[in-house]
Amino acid sequence: MPEKRKFCNVEESIDDSKKRTPRQDPVSCQSCRKKKLKCDRQQPCSNCRSRRILCNYAVANAAQYAHPPVALPDTPLSTQNNITTSQPHVHRTQEATEQERTTDWLENIMMAPRIPDALPMSIKNKLVTTKHSAMSVTNLTSFLPRETEALAQFNYYVDYVGYLYHTIIPNHVECQIHAIYQSMHDASSAAVNLNHLALLFSILASAYYFQNLGTNAAPAKQVEKRCHEYITLITAALTQSDYMNYPTVEGLQASLVVIQFLPNHEQDTPARALFHMGTLVNQCRQMGLFQIDSAQNKAFRKTHRFDPADVELRRRLAWLVASSDWFLAYLGGPQEGSYLVNPAHMALDIPANIPDENLCTLENGGGSLPDNVPTTMSYFIFRLKLSFYCRDIVDYTCRERLEGVDVPYNKIMELDQKWHEYNKQLPEFFRLDNISRRKYAQVYANSPQIAWQRLLVQQGSHSRLCRLHRTYFIRGARDPAYSYSHMICLQAARRVIEIKRIMDKEFPDTPSVTTAWSVMHHVFMAAVILLMDTCFNWDDILADRRKEEILEACRMLDRARRASRLVREGINAMMDILQSRWRPISSDQLSSSQQEEHPAQHQEDTDFHSTREAERTGAQRRIEDVSASTALYPSTDADNNASFAIDATEDACDLENMWSEFLDSGAMMTGSPNEWMGLLSDLTESAPVL
Repeated sequence: MPEKRKFCNVEESIDDSKKRTPRQDPVSCQSCRKKKLKCDRQQPCSNCRSRRILCNYAVANAAQYAHPPVALPDTPLSTQNNITTSQPHVHRTQEATEQERTTDWLENIMMAPRIPDALPMSIKNKLVTTKHSAMSVTNLTSFLPRETEALAQFNYYVDYVGYLYHTIIPNHVECQIHAIYQSMHDASSAAVNLNHLALLFSILASAYYFQNLGTNAAPAKQVEKRCHEYITLITAALTQSDYMNYPTVEGLQASLVVIQFLPNHEQDTPARALFHMGTLVNQCRQMGLFQIDSAQNKAFRKTHRFDPADVELRRRLAWLVASSDWFLAYLGGPQEGSYLVNPAHMALDIPANIPDENLCTLENGGGSLPDNVPTTMSYFIFRLKLSFYCRDIVDYTCRERLEGVDVPYNKIMELDQKWHEYNKQLPEFFRLDNISRRKYAQVYANSPQIAWQRLLVQQGSHSRLCRLHRTYFIRGARDPAYSYSHMICLQAARRVIEIKRIMDKEFPDTPSVTTAWSVMHHVFMAAVILLMDTCFNWDDILADRRKEEILEACRMLDRARRASRLVREGINAMMDILQSRWRPISSDQLSSSQQEEHPAQHQEDTDFHSTREAERTGAQRRIEDVSASTALYPSTDADNNASFAIDATEDACDLENMWSEFLDSGAMMTGSPNEWMGLLSDLTESAPVL
């Protein structure tokens, strides 16, 4: 009887076990079941794909998911031993993965895509080695040149290109290049780091672009095609590394090199998305670069070992992205008047004025050198300060711009004072006067980059000063109250063109950085200011001299547009606007306009109050005026009268001839002064967003 009762108890236990056993295998993957996530039951599922882990639908260990089987009286002893010995194995597996589970929880709940740079290195390295190894890597290394050639291109980049923005630390990148080729030649080495590979491709592309642009070595179209191929490789490397979700310093460096130096306006949409300013800002934010010097981070660095060179590099990259964002906010285009990086949300020290080879001294208490000591970082620092000025202009004039009213002249003068304060801060080796040039002649000889950077700083600052005052430029030609703006605008425009002349004369063998649209846009707008002044004051005794200044600027633009497709497209767009506004007049009309000039003065002054209204309606008016405009060249062919589009293959029709016609047959533009301001507004809005 007891044996029968015991057997019944065993049967009841078996029945209970069957009731608790699921009727079918779970349909979710193992990872989603473990984390209680909703699985889409794909292979791999979306959760595993976003976290870059293996997606396994097989049950790894039945003991974790099913009730342990009950040992029947006739169960062999060996089976019981197997069950018993399997428990410690499960316990060891859970203990070994405890840190990884903590990481997964942080990834999904707390820090999401900031894992690669926010986690401690011990956890980060384990996460990468255990999960990212499952990714299949396309053999992008087959597109690399020989190591000696790659190093030669890298050295060219460092000597002639990289010093402009200081995106990399050369000795660090050189070590990464050696590691890439070592991994290629040694099968036992670690896999190639895709972010390092993307950075190398970006350096090779930039070096090739500036070596061949504007030379007879290769046509401009072929150069840009090769750059397009390089950018495709950069995009592939960043995409395979999942850079958008797991940003890295090297991936950010590669993106910055592309957006700063290479023409990427014709890339496919997925590729261009990697190189937008908004993407760069987002990646910096994910990596916490805008808050490197917060109180918490500084306290952490005091109690833990850190690489001062790595921290300084991150600081430079964050400032480079922020300053570029602020420069764009004061450049024509849809982004004008707004920026993405709020300085109130930043905790970031100014980069140290110190050469790269001395960065290790920062950890031992070494500090930054004074600003009047020339280093490789001098240009970076004063470019950054100029971006502060551009940001102040945007903040100070934003409300008037949005409401469509003129900025009060007292605000213009306050911003003018800020510009002069910035100009006073410039060290002597960044000045253009003869005394400073003689004093630092030896410095320029030993470091030609500083002499070149001096020109870029001066051109950038004077172009912003010219733009600040051009709202009152035409008004200042007739109203003494605003004559200061008229004078400053002309002086700044002439200085911009003079600096470009010095670039071409003193640095004829320098790579064609001067063909960048960011430089030539300043030259074009300066030439337009001089053109407007010449036409508005056609009877000035210095008219012939002014015409020669304008034609010299045209020759600069013409050379640049033949060397760069991007510059050519920018000039084309602005020339179309200039032509649509132009009204050449006959000598009889000119005499009549002279007689009416004084009675019309009162009306001109009144028209200035409607300047902003003209700017808002300028785009629509421009479209309507194109069909009604009169051609500069007499012809019966209507197609020839419709546009001044510049074709690079039509060498005979150059800018100098066109602007000569502007000066000879179009001594003035019809319309009131607000038409002139509308022209400047249209030219500003036509600037390509880079």
